[in-house]
Amino acid sequence: MCLGEVAEVIAVTAAGSAVVTAGGRARTISLITLDHPVSAGDWVVVHSGFALSHLTTEQAHDALELRATAPTAFREGTS
Repeated sequence: MCLGEVAEVIAVTAAGSAVVTAGGRARTISLITLDHPVSAGDWVVVHSGFALSHLTTEQAHDALELRATAPTAFREGTS
């Protein structure tokens, strides 16, 4: 099973992509899968270079907290 990564939008480009930061690194992702625009400061779930969904700030912080406190085996995909 693949899990998306929670990322914060840093900048949106005119070409339908955005620069996001997640896990201490910045990268460019595609926004073509979203049905509404995002802005700098918004949160998204990213998988394979695509924003899959938009998150509220509260949802993003909850997801990041859960991931940070989850057992190592769960984060690595083993049981």
